[in-house]
Amino acid sequence: MKPNLHLTKVKNRRFLILSAGGPQSAIQGIYINIHGSSWSILSHALLPYPDQTRQTLDALTHNPQAAVTIESLGRLDRAVSNLFLECAKTVCMSAQKSLRQPHAIILNKLELWKESREQLSQSNWNLELGDARLLSSHFNAPVATGFARNGILAGGSGDLPLFRGICGMYVDDEGIAAHITIGQISRLFIYDARAKHTIFDTDAGPGTCLINMAANESGCPEGFDRDGSFSSKGRVIADCLETLASQPIFSAHQPKRIRVSDLTEIFHHPCLSELTPHDKAATLTALTARTIFDIYKNEYHHVVSPRTIWISGGGANNLTLFEFLKTYFAPIELKRTDDIGIPAEMFVPMALGLTINADIIDNGGSEKLENNNEIKGTATWVFP
Repeated sequence: MKPNLHLTKVKNRRFLILSAGGPQSAIQGIYINIHGSSWSILSHALLPYPDQTRQTLDALTHNPQAAVTIESLGRLDRAVSNLFLECAKTVCMSAQKSLRQPHAIILNKLELWKESREQLSQSNWNLELGDARLLSSHFNAPVATGFARNGILAGGSGDLPLFRGICGMYVDDEGIAAHITIGQISRLFIYDARAKHTIFDTDAGPGTCLINMAANESGCPEGFDRDGSFSSKGRVIADCLETLASQPIFSAHQPKRIRVSDLTEIFHHPCLSELTPHDKAATLTALTARTIFDIYKNEYHHVVSPRTIWISGGGANNLTLFEFLKTYFAPIELKRTDDIGIPAEMFVPMALGLTINADIIDNGGSEKLENNNEIKGTATWVFP
């Protein structure tokens, strides 16, 4: 039996969603209950990567062409699989005892991307870490996973299917939902609910990656600028900021896709080389906010401006970055998603869970391939 057919008969669906963040982030776990169009969060937790795992992931993120042995990938896959299971146990044990059995698990695996673009064609493929069978067997529940691979097979770039989930969380009074997710890369999503049209769904520029590089280079104890206190001690060097903001990678039109490895040259730009560590961090923090605002300013032409822009992701905890964003976007109000009951670090897994729930209600939907075949649904289901 397809999981969709079984789950559609469940009125109160409990979904355990697990999502792998970047190296400086963590395994994110959130347990939700969905009844009709209403939802509630039962429990959630973050499980940081151990130092050795984090260092390996960090090296692969900044250098996708790095040589990796099959043996080392196997060890990494096992480590990540066990982290997912540990996070899942922690989240479920934090819920009320009678609710600890999920109806389904949604797993956003840790993805190591390789991507090539040629003159006449583009090919994408991904390498995923984390074993869905381990979770399925332990909890005796079906697991939805493989979102990137399904998207690639359908001819896309393999982005997480978050659209329906984001739209289901909130809509502005004027019919415009605007959202910025700040992970290692920042992503801008703007949706016109009245016209049922996506205005933006694009990478906007760096998120925390350049700020973290500067903090790590300067010997910050945690290896990143957690709350923006390091960059708050520096000055923004205006000439350098203008030079960096004018780089071609930032001036490209949306929709666009940016990898952390694409930004290495930005970090090593000559205008940054002679700055003090604090000034360098401050300038890169301002650049992060500036690139997000620039794509909005240059390409948002809707007659109605959003009244509120919601902020999520680990970067929402960087108070210095948040202040820069507020300055750039004024008079539009900026708020963290915590204000609508969604912890900023949990927004992506929450949106993914609500998207999969919408797919279940629609019995999966389908993705049309270029060869007229179809990929059913947005996920691959694994059974116990």
